[in-house]
Amino acid sequence: MTNKKLCEKLRTLRENNGFKQMEIAKILNCSRSTYTYYETGKTTPSISVLKLLAKIYNVSLMELLMDESEAGQLRDSSRGDSFDHIKYIYDLSADERMLVGVFRSASPEEQEQILQSANDICGLKK
Repeated sequence: MTNKKLCEKLRTLRENNGFKQMEIAKILNCSRSTYTYYETGKTTPSISVLKLLAKIYNVSLMELLMDESEAGQLRDSSRGDSFDHIKYIYDLSADERMLVGVFRSASPEEQEQILQSANDICGLKK
């Protein structure tokens, strides 16, 4: 994939999923200008950043890097695509999108901590 196509794909995925550049930059823990450079082709994201972006957009790294893949809506891969009642990421508020992005970019251990904290706050038992 050319750098130009990667730039276009990053922008398309972000827009299709209702994120602002600043929201993705916060999730990636970088400045907005750094993320903007990824979308404009001034710099190319490292493989670790590409892996995080793939997690955030719920696509495989291969889908992110291949020309043939289409930028789809963010979906919950654990549930599949057949659930019409599941909200798309762009239907969520900015805070909800940020939470989903942070959760998906976290390690499995961090995800467990996030879930435990949410359960504790809501008074839910696992």
